Amino acid sequence: RSKVQKEKKPSEIIQEFLEFLKYCDKEYKDCVTQVYKYDKMNQDYLHDIEFAHDYDERCKLATQIHKQRNDRRAMKDRVEFVEKVAKFCADRQNKQFIDRIKSLLEQQERVEQYVLSERHYNRRGEIANDTN
Repeated sequence: RSKVQKEKKPSEIIQEFLEFLKYCDKEYKDCVTQVYKYDKMNQDYLHDIEFAHDYDERCKLATQIHKQRNDRRAMKDRVEFVEKVAKFCADRQNKQFIDRIKSLLEQQERVEQYVLSERHYNRRGEIANDTN
């Protein structure tokens, strides 16, 4: 195999970048939705505490709230982790840039397919070993 075939192809790197952008965008949306759900659950827990009949019931609720808050914090941290990339993807001008990168990927894949295909040359002139 040639050096070109051993290396990661440019199209693979471009594809990974596009997949990364897509992943960050989806992760951001999913995590923001989850944080919103946790915020709504918090209101439910407050009402549960309000109507709890005894100390044991309130303690169980406090444990549930503690777990829920830790889970919410993990989601918020994840939101912050991918937020900049997701906002970059959402920007109109950057969407145009990403579309151009997708077009570049298609062009690059065509070039790689050609370069890595089995090619041969059809002779156009005289035969080199003419025995006459």
